[in-house]
Parts: sequence; C-alpha cells; structure tokens
Amino acid sequence: MDWTVELEAILARPRGEQAALLQSLRGRMRAVEMPEAWNTQFGAGSLFDAWTSSSLVSGLYAANRELLAKTLAPGFRAIEVGGGDGRLWRGLDPSITGELWVIDPVPGSHAQVAEAVPDGVRVHSLVGRVEQVDLPPVDAIVCSLTLHHVAGRDADERALHGLDGSGKLEVLRRMHSALRGGLLLLNEADVHCDLALAPGTDALRDHVIDSYLRRAARALLADIEGCDDADLRARLAAVVQHWCLDQLQVVEAQVADRDVYELDVAHWLELLAAAGFRSVQHRYTDAWHLFVQYQAH
Repeated sequence: MDWTVELEAILARPRGEQAALLQSLRGRMRAVEMPEAWNTQFGAGSLFDAWTSSSLVSGLYAANRELLAKTLAPGFRAIEVGGGDGRLWRGLDPSITGELWVIDPVPGSHAQVAEAVPDGVRVHSLVGRVEQVDLPPVDAIVCSLTLHHVAGRDADERALHGLDGSGKLEVLRRMHSALRGGLLLLNEADVHCDLALAPGTDALRDHVIDSYLRRAARALLADIEGCDDADLRARLAAVVQHWCLDQLQVVEAQVADRDVYELDVAHWLELLAAAGFRSVQHRYTDAWHLFVQYQAH
C-alpha cells in the first residue's frame, strides 16, 4: 500500500487507535534522509517553497495581504517576525512606501524579504529571535507562525520547568509597547501543546497528531491529489513525511527541546488581553480550521 493511502486510512480510524499506527508507519519510513530542515532553505524548489504554496499557507498569506492592504498607509513603519521567503509582501500595491524591520534568526530570510518588498519599502535586518532583539516603534507588527517557538505562557511558567527568559506574554507586552496604537497581526495554529502538557503524555501526543496530521497533513494530501506538477507533488509529499509525520518525535522530547509550544484560541485571547490589547478579532484562514488570524489593537 502506498504510504499516503495508509496514512489517510490511519487518520480515518478512532483517535485512540491512531498514535500506535502512526508510529509504526513512521518507523518503517525513518530510513529516508531528511532533505531539508524546517525554516532553513527558502529558495525555489525547496520544501519551504512547497509548504508556502499549499492551500493552508497560501490562504493564510492571502488573508494577511487583504488586511495589510487596508492597514498600511504610505510611509508605514512595520515589523515582520519570521520573514520566511518574503511571500507575504508579493502582490501588495507596488507603489506603497515605508520601512520594514525583519526579525529572523536565519540570515537568508532577510535577503528573500528584501527582494520581495515593493521598491519603495526599505528593509532593516534584525538577525535573531523576537525575544532577543529590540523592537523599534512601529505602526504594525506581523507575527506569522513564529511565537509557538517561544516556550511557556509567561516567564513564571518557564521557571517552573527550569527555563529562564521571556515567555509569550512578555513578548506580546513588548510588541504592545512598540506599537503606536497600531495593529498586531498574529497567526498561530489552534492547538494546545505548550509546557502545561508534559512530554510523553497521551494528551500532548493527541494534540500534536491533531495539528500536524489530522489537519495539516490531510490538507496537504488533498493538495497533492489536485496537483498536476510532479515536482511539487513530490515536495509536498516530503513535507507530509518530514515536517508532519516526523513531528511525532516532539512528543517525547524534553521541554527545552520540543520547539513547538502551541496555544489554542482561548489561551491566545487570554494572553493578548493580559498583554494590554483591548480590541481583538480572530478568524480561521483555512477550511481545516488549523490556522487563526488574530487582529489586535
């Protein structure tokens, strides 16, 4: 049986039966070398390029562009946390002017964003993680699928698990202070797998499966079925195998090594309010109800 057909069949079974079957499938496929680590390559032909071309992510970018087109005035000042390949900025009004500070630990991402923005937008590069760099005063902050790399709701919860430094709340408060009454555009998956769920627990395992396989992988498999480009189909299949199925390994990782600390909608709304944002709207950006766009002022 083709492994994608087997994966679909597993995900159609009762939730309590899926974990063991998925681990078995992953074990039989583990000999295949990982072609590209997540968020390390951004050029044409990369897995990241395939991921951002998927219906899940292209829908998210479209929702963000729609909002930014209404929000960014000429001469804007904005921050983007996690630049990726700059795809967000393609398709915006080419005549718009402004300044954009890109925060990303991968230097290659900054060059990609600089190539993608309109000619009238000046890009400033801040290489590092958002909790490590100073934030300039701006009108808008775009933070797309990045804050889930910050462990813990706040510094106190981090300390309980032996981690120092800022949690999500402290980062959101810094963003609120940097905004001049403007917009925080936040995108995150609607799933809970933060520090409150200990490694190896059934709840953490089920939540990771729900996010990366029941929703993300099945959306990508649907894209593969409708795709005529053989190369893109192959890269999307590699994303499912290495960026979705292999995420099962985070369930057993120690908390400092998990790298995925998601929050569901209810918890994000609590944190945004605690950080000082008084007006928050949110909506799903895909049919699988995986990714959520938060508009916070």
